Amino acid sequence: MGAFRQGLSSYLNWKKKQPIARDRVGPQTCPLAIGPLTLTDLESVMELEKVSFPSPWTLATYHSELTRNSRSRYLKVGPAPGPGVRAMGAAVPALIAQGGFMLFGAEMHIVTIAVLPDWRGRSIGEWLLLALLALGREEGAHTATLEVRVSNEVALRLYRRAGFEAVGYRRRYYPDKEDARILALEALHRESVWGPLRERFEALSVLMGRGVEAPG
Repeated sequence: MGAFRQGLSSYLNWKKKQPIARDRVGPQTCPLAIGPLTLTDLESVMELEKVSFPSPWTLATYHSELTRNSRSRYLKVGPAPGPGVRAMGAAVPALIAQGGFMLFGAEMHIVTIAVLPDWRGRSIGEWLLLALLALGREEGAHTATLEVRVSNEVALRLYRRAGFEAVGYRRRYYPDKEDARILALEALHRESVWGPLRERFEALSVLMGRGVEAPG
């Protein structure tokens, strides 16, 4: 079983062994799950784009990515199905985070990853990044690449923790002319590289299944 599916399986197997979720979670706890992004999510994706990026992608772009681009893979994070969501009466968003990549032979190029502002600081972005890497690896990727704004220290720290290293620079890359760093994670297919990341992904899958604190 691949690590992406194994991580989700770890969460599902853990859940089967627990009492009913409402007896396990606190008043502000929301169990989370990862799944494929679908066309029905696009309205929520547009809202996430607006609060995450200075130059958000359009609805048409995402529609094309999901329906016409055979190289694209997208995942989302949302509340896990079941009775275990309590957020002090507040509605939990159906889509909390989303990310995607494109496959080019043995390279996966991560094109986007975003978490709703109120839900940041809960390791959701890290969990989603590792899920993308797991899925890409299962599909034959040996290398993962991406661009990130030079000013985005939070994202840079996230990628460095996952083992990405700077391999290049793109001047005036973004529409507002900010520069980008090119990062790469090499030898993703090797157990020496993937093993620690897989363990972290599986551990986060269990933790997210138990629930994270929802915004008050």
